[in-house]
Amino acid sequence: MWEAVALTLAGAAGNSIGKVLQKKGTLILPPLSFKLKVIRRYALNRLWISGFLLDMCGAALMLTALSQAPVSVVQPVAGCGLAILCVFSHFYLKEVMNGLDWIAITLAGIGTIGVGVGGEEQKVEEIPLISIPWLVLCILILFVGSAQHLASYVQEAKA
Repeated sequence: MWEAVALTLAGAAGNSIGKVLQKKGTLILPPLSFKLKVIRRYALNRLWISGFLLDMCGAALMLTALSQAPVSVVQPVAGCGLAILCVFSHFYLKEVMNGLDWIAITLAGIGTIGVGVGGEEQKVEEIPLISIPWLVLCILILFVGSAQHLASYVQEAKA
């Protein structure tokens, strides 16, 4: 389980840091289009390419983690990637963070450790085909009901 948590953290960090590098690389690039000249400029920009490759490596690590642990463990740990992104942005992009930001980053780290400790190996069982339509129907009712409630709330607020 700890291996999957570590892979998820590394993958989330790769995704987040890769996107920051790509963003920084685009500062001197034209807007992306399908023109050969523009694509060549992106392909020759080392910072953008480094970010792209780091993002792809992060995705591969996440897929590896998903093959070793359930989504219910991987996804909460992947949320810690935002905390990693904040720390990276603070030191690399020189962004200023207040005390509440640092507390949130610390709690995200503690939560990640908690998921790693609390997660347990699960055996994959076959899902009966008869239960899938019921699951889809329940999710549909939940989302349609939520959307209707939200729409009525917005209409009342406008009136």
